[in-house]
Amino acid sequence: MNTELASRTGLVPEQMIKPSPCDELESAVERAFAAVRPSDPADALSGARHAEESLSDVLRRAEPGADDALAQAVACARAAAEHLRYGELQEARLLLVAARGQFVRSHTRKA
Repeated sequence: MNTELASRTGLVPEQMIKPSPCDELESAVERAFAAVRPSDPADALSGARHAEESLSDVLRRAEPGADDALAQAVACARAAAEHLRYGELQEARLLLVAARGQFVRSHTRKA
């Protein structure tokens, strides 16, 4: 048993709730957006390659279900990953922002 994890959280690993694929997608979108920030143009392309791989990996597991906002977020994230693949950072950023907006829409509907 991982006692460090149990002592920090008060839970044993079996009790921890795994994030849903949509939660993982939201985190991946945030990481991708951070990776392609315009603050460091020289490093943006290497960040874009890593972000595209990470985003594509999570997109394979994402299932939006009946939620229209989540379906739109998945579509935006897929399009952003495609733009990242070709190094089109501005287009990818725009689509990542759109995906973030759809996640917000989805969360407000659940509340």
